[in-house]
Amino acid sequence: MTPFKEIVFTPNEFAILAKLEKNLVPVFENHGVIKTHRKRVGNVDRKVISLEEVQKYFLLLRDFDHAEHAPVAAADMGTGAVAAGPAMSIQSLLKKTDPNLSVTDSEAFANSALFVAPHPTHKTQMFYNVKGGTGKSTLTAQFVMMASMLGYRVLAIDLDGQGHLTVNLDILDAHERPTIYDVLINDLSIEQAIMNVAPGLDLIPANLGLCNIEIPLNNKTRREYRLSEAIAKISDQYDLIIADTNPAASILNGSMMVAADRVNIVCATNPLSFHGMSLVMATIEMMQREFKKALDVKIVPNMYDNREVISQEVLGELRSQFSDFCAKSVVNRSADMNEATKRRTTVWDVSSKGSAAQDIADLTHELLKP
Repeated sequence: MTPFKEIVFTPNEFAILAKLEKNLVPVFENHGVIKTHRKRVGNVDRKVISLEEVQKYFLLLRDFDHAEHAPVAAADMGTGAVAAGPAMSIQSLLKKTDPNLSVTDSEAFANSALFVAPHPTHKTQMFYNVKGGTGKSTLTAQFVMMASMLGYRVLAIDLDGQGHLTVNLDILDAHERPTIYDVLINDLSIEQAIMNVAPGLDLIPANLGLCNIEIPLNNKTRREYRLSEAIAKISDQYDLIIADTNPAASILNGSMMVAADRVNIVCATNPLSFHGMSLVMATIEMMQREFKKALDVKIVPNMYDNREVISQEVLGELRSQFSDFCAKSVVNRSADMNEATKRRTTVWDVSSKGSAAQDIADLTHELLKP
């Protein structure tokens, strides 16, 4: 089992992630856009690309002067791509990384464009539902790992005493580490609660002690603002700050709503999960009125199975009753998701060509856009 921080990508896997034609990978390697190395896999030495190299690639594209390039439609960027605004051309990228590029080589890519992962529209997001068992922690973990793969600096915050996000990110000694409890109640600086779990991915872990935060937090002055004030101190260090919340209408979750730009409500496509959606939406509306804050809301249909009539009916009702909020992306029930949870890694490490990997990619792209 390979932890997320040590995963590598074959050239084909990198091509899928970057939405490239496979024949472009050796071209990029020859011109210094990406670097490969050899890794022993079983009895074979394979050419692979490290997580850090993949992150550098996406960061290079994102930091390019987008204003000089024309927008590219999603249809031009491959299956499942999301239009990311102005895009960088392959010609420009090769010229940027290889000043000695010949005119002939450059002209071969003159009309080609690359998929550029966008700058996040909503920096601070939370995954939320008052009902347990919707797959919220699993989606949070997969989202933050995917965002990290795309070169974003990500801080994940586990606000659930069960610590499932923490375990998903391969941290098994959370009982020995500080949590957001120490930050909000014991006045520990938030920097001291942050740990690194992979290149570009940090975490504030959770443990069972977090289950006891409600009473002491209730007794604190400015209780609803303490979390947002703590996050504000380190916000400029990250591109994304993502929280997994406990399944309750708690003071801690309310505090995260004050801090967040977007609330992602994970709704399993079953009757009980759908039944609780009215309560969830009412809670969010009440928070918006009380704190005079506008929150962007996305409802994420999860655990969908198109073979089940009830699953189809729930998805239809979600899109009908909550049409302004329901995400276009749907996360299907998949054995790959369970396998990734068991291995404590990303679904891309299980199967880069699987439906789960594509679902997480589509969802990540959507949650990075308005």
